[in-house]
Amino acid sequence: MSMVQTFLSAIRGACKSKHAAVLVAVGVALALLFTLFPAPADRILNIQNYLITVGGIMSAFVIAYLASKVFDVRRERSAIKSELDVLSEKLTLLRKLIFYVMKSRDFWVRYDDITKFKERFPTLTYERLHTMGDDPERQDFWDSDLSNNTIELYLAMEAITGKLGEHGQIPWIYDRAARFNYSREQLAQCYEPCNQIWYLLEGRFAKHGNGRFNDTGIWAGFTGEARDCMARIDERLKGKDFHREHLASIASDFHEIHLPRMHVLISENVGVPSILQTSFKSLYVVMIFGVLLPIVLQSVSVPDKVNVLLTLFFVWVTALALLSFMQGFSRFLHEDTAVIKEQ
Repeated sequence: MSMVQTFLSAIRGACKSKHAAVLVAVGVALALLFTLFPAPADRILNIQNYLITVGGIMSAFVIAYLASKVFDVRRERSAIKSELDVLSEKLTLLRKLIFYVMKSRDFWVRYDDITKFKERFPTLTYERLHTMGDDPERQDFWDSDLSNNTIELYLAMEAITGKLGEHGQIPWIYDRAARFNYSREQLAQCYEPCNQIWYLLEGRFAKHGNGRFNDTGIWAGFTGEARDCMARIDERLKGKDFHREHLASIASDFHEIHLPRMHVLISENVGVPSILQTSFKSLYVVMIFGVLLPIVLQSVSVPDKVNVLLTLFFVWVTALALLSFMQGFSRFLHEDTAVIKEQ
């Protein structure tokens, strides 16, 4: 977390603490006031009627506010879902493109090393290869005569596409209608491998990739599919044939732009906003203690002392619930105004 994020978090925490302190202070003040100077029994009926009226009016206001916010949230979520669907489709196309490269023998100068690797290290994955700690199998690989960079690139690609199944295939690869909703965990699995693909195919190609990977080594049977995937991922590549620099550029875009954006969109598209949760809780309390219970209390016969005590308690709870809602509403107005000014 950056210093700016830490600072903003501290400010939000302080604001929340301030609002809680105000609620506590008002609650204590009202409790003392009602205890030291309780209303006489002959005024309680009027107080109950006022409470029911105010509670009903505020409940109607809060319900209208919640309905408006729910509509706004649904509209925002719809826009988020549309953008997320586009990026998810691009990630699926990237996985297909990578599969075509993995299956193209002409791309891999030392393709036999991949076969040997699978036989000698069947459980070694990209994650294990780059995890710190003692791992004898990983050390054996680094000490082997296999082309390390060839295997690193292959494992990075496999981490994105998923492990190849029986006969080296993935069932959905040839399904043009295949769609996936990716989780944040799946995005995290693709993040570093995308950077590794760029690193070996462009960033440090002269040192680590030259002589190990062919620039245009895509199997003739996959030429059309690879061209289609590249064009649909990046319109700038429309009409261009496969080249390892194109794949590196796409992988770099996913590492730097698309995957982080997808992670943010998924985070924004889950859960109920806190402002709605707080408002609903306030509405619930106001309707129970400001409308329902006072009506019930007027409908039964209770001693004057009990009537006064319960009525003042209902007023206390309702007042705090309304204050809590107004604090949340004030924060919403401030944040909404700040967003408008920034735009």
